[in-house]
Amino acid sequence: MEEINIKDLFEFFLSKIKIVILVTLIAVLVGAVYSLFFQEPVYQSTTTLVLTGTTQATGTVNNNQTVDGVITQNDLNLNAKLVATYREIIKSKTVLKDVINTLDLDCTVSQLKGNISVSTVSDTEMISITVSSKAADQAAQIANELADRFSEQIKEIYNIENISVIDKAEVQSSPVNVNIVKQIIIYALIGLVISLAIVFAMFYFDTTLKDASQIEKLGLTVLTSIPEKMEEGGKRK
Repeated sequence: MEEINIKDLFEFFLSKIKIVILVTLIAVLVGAVYSLFFQEPVYQSTTTLVLTGTTQATGTVNNNQTVDGVITQNDLNLNAKLVATYREIIKSKTVLKDVINTLDLDCTVSQLKGNISVSTVSDTEMISITVSSKAADQAAQIANELADRFSEQIKEIYNIENISVIDKAEVQSSPVNVNIVKQIIIYALIGLVISLAIVFAMFYFDTTLKDASQIEKLGLTVLTSIPEKMEEGGKRK
């Protein structure tokens, strides 16, 4: 492999700086046009649920028991075990089909499921349902309807009412996948990398001889050299 002279490489990059700037600007321009005019915005809305107590205990407080209507330790233990199951029920076909039919959505169950993210807060009984959609109002509607259909399904399956809505999903004004400043920086970096790769390839595959030392490395003798022509004022031409 031919040895690369770092000094020559650096000087070559400097001589091709216009190419680097041009390619970088083109990448930024193309990226900006795509982000502003062609990229489809995606909106997200989130509703938060919490599992509440269901046991009706009577009498005075005694270890894990409380008075009427107050959560017991047994309720908390049960809820902790149900959180993982509830996450799967939320994205079940039965619940999703109900949401699609209620809102008259033009999508399949699998498509809707792909736009839903269910997460839990560690060491809590809180569940967050996040819905992504190209329409901001639709994302909020689906998230809230999903919470309602899920609560009704729990009543049918377990015959309990232990789901409460903490925060309803709201319509978001800003898409989550469009950030002009961030995207322009990314496109600029991409353009810079591409331009540097182009210049490096130009340098690496350039087989022309540029000075006498390169000729001598080939085992040839330099007979003479022609000085650069000088313009008026002492500038090289």
